[in-house]
Amino acid sequence: MTYKHFDTANAVREFGIGVIPRVFKTETIEEIRRITLDNLYLMKNTRQAPSSRHLAGFHRFPALEPLHNMITSSTQVYDVLKGLCSKEVRTIGLSDITINRSQQWHKDLLRGKYQHYLDGENICAESNGKAFKVLVYLQDSSSLQFVEGSHRQDISLSSDVAAVPENESNIHRVKVSAGDVVVMDICTTHRGATEEQCSLPGLAENPRILLSTVFGQVDCAFTDKMEIGNSVRQIDWAKME
Repeated sequence: MTYKHFDTANAVREFGIGVIPRVFKTETIEEIRRITLDNLYLMKNTRQAPSSRHLAGFHRFPALEPLHNMITSSTQVYDVLKGLCSKEVRTIGLSDITINRSQQWHKDLLRGKYQHYLDGENICAESNGKAFKVLVYLQDSSSLQFVEGSHRQDISLSSDVAAVPENESNIHRVKVSAGDVVVMDICTTHRGATEEQCSLPGLAENPRILLSTVFGQVDCAFTDKMEIGNSVRQIDWAKME
């Protein structure tokens, strides 16, 4: 199931993930790739694969800010988010560029030492449908997997070990084409490519690039908590860099 043949907002509500097809044209994708690779020096290697790169908060950099604006100014993306939230939405500063970067099972909530910013035990049950990650793939991809319905299911946020699914029957793979946009409730349990997939020959010359940013409802305590906790986490990441 590709999740792009459903109404996108309804797919996100029901499954935790939906796809908006053909948001960006081929020439736009090529330009985003060019700008990203021209600014590779801003990105750190954060994984085992030599060509792996990551930049958290890429919207902060003038050279990359136009890429963030391409996402936030998309009427197709905005219309889906407004439909999901039934009110105005805003970004919260949680943006990422990843290149050939593996990702294990997790939820895009504040985890580990940052989880206390969310201040609650039933975060997913009470706050699903309030904040969403928008992901732009700059190439065809089938690396994204998720647990259907997990945006309504709470797990421990102390460690990502708790996110590893025990039942594989609810795991689905999302297939997208370059220019498609994935919309995902940030409470959804998901994973990306494996370290082995990110170490395949040829990826250094033809990298897998993913851009993402998170939107939340305005006048929403959950949005505010995610923004505050992420700002602290962003400072810590900058120190490590």
